[in-house]
Amino acid sequence: MALGLNRVTLIGRLAEDAALRYTPSGVAVLEGTLHGQEELFVGESVRMVEWYHRFEQIGKAAEYSAERPCAKGTPMVLDGSLEYSEWETPAGGKRSALKVKALQLAVLDVPADAVLGLNQVLVSGHLARDVVLRHTAAKEPVLELRLGLTNRFRDRQGQPQEKTHWLDVVLWRQLALAQQGARKGTGVVVEGRLFNEAWTDREGNKRLSTKVEARRVVTLARGTPNVNTPEDTANVA
Repeated sequence: MALGLNRVTLIGRLAEDAALRYTPSGVAVLEGTLHGQEELFVGESVRMVEWYHRFEQIGKAAEYSAERPCAKGTPMVLDGSLEYSEWETPAGGKRSALKVKALQLAVLDVPADAVLGLNQVLVSGHLARDVVLRHTAAKEPVLELRLGLTNRFRDRQGQPQEKTHWLDVVLWRQLALAQQGARKGTGVVVEGRLFNEAWTDREGNKRLSTKVEARRVVTLARGTPNVNTPEDTANVA
């Protein structure tokens, strides 16, 4: 069984002023958006890509972070995890979201014109279904893993609890070909980057989904793990 590794590290600048609010029960929540840039390599080509990722921090840590500079443009490093949630709409439909939960936030002492951009995800879990290889219009192989990350913890009464966070991991080109036989229940470790994918639902509403683009995948099995680290795995579509 795969371990429930769930870690996100982002370095960037605040795209807007971070806002502190309180829930009806009095819990502090700090919300903001980090913006950064990174280079994606595909063969001999290099492309500079911008990213924006929303985050939230909860509790005393949120109040502590709010006491420091949280204005637009502030350079920050975030260490956290991915948080999955689902709920029912008033119309009876089901919705879900994957958020970045900040465990630690730190302001960086760097020049105003310094180029910042680190977008790194390290997760492990089990496949929720068999994978299906497909090809884009440009005939590039791609597949998507539905990954379940199980978090075990104790509640305020000391009772053991479990929560599974579900996320979609996209694999491109040679990495996709290497994993095309992966089956439901297989344990994997994934290193990659966060990205947002825009789409339109059946009612014509625009939606945004947060996914992971894999750079490296390790299959967890008896004996020596199968490690796939092709260089040509970036999605520039």
